[in-house]
Amino acid sequence: MAAFAIGVTGVDLSAEGTSVAGFAPGTVVNLSDGGQAIYVKALSEISQFACVLIGAAATAQMSTTTLAVATKRVGFAQCSIASAFYGWVQMGGTPKVNLAANCAPSVMLFTTSVSGVLDDALVSAANVAGCVAQTTISNATAVTITAGYPHITFNGGL
Repeated sequence: MAAFAIGVTGVDLSAEGTSVAGFAPGTVVNLSDGGQAIYVKALSEISQFACVLIGAAATAQMSTTTLAVATKRVGFAQCSIASAFYGWVQMGGTPKVNLAANCAPSVMLFTTSVSGVLDDALVSAANVAGCVAQTTISNATAVTITAGYPHITFNGGL
C-alpha cells in the first residue's frame, strides 16, 4: 500500500504535478509509512520514481552525481512533475525509486550519472546515506527502498 499523509487534507503523493502551487513550497507532512514528504517546485522535468535533489528553496531536480556535490537533501518522486510545476516528493519511509540493473538488497546506494537513478555499485563517492533496496533486481526498474531521511554524503563510510 502506498504511503499517505497523516493529519493534512489535500496531499496526494501519486498526483501529477500542477502549474499552480496548492501548498507553500517547503511544506512538510508526515506519512503513514513513517516517512515525510515535502512540497517542491521542479527546476526541470522529474520522472516518476526518480531520486531527486532538493535545494534550500524547496526546488527539486533529478539526481546525478554532478548535482549531488551542491545539494545534500534527497527525495523520491512518486509521480511525474513537469518543469516549473509543483508536487510532493517523499523523504524517508518506503518509497519506490529507480535503481540500476543488478542492485542487491540491504547495501549502500549511490547516485549515478543517469538522472534520477541510484545504484549499489560504487560509481561515485556520493552515497545516499540511509537508503537500501528491499529486494534484489536483475533489470533496471523502480523498487521499494527503505529510506531513513536520506541525504548525500561523499566518501560515506568508504
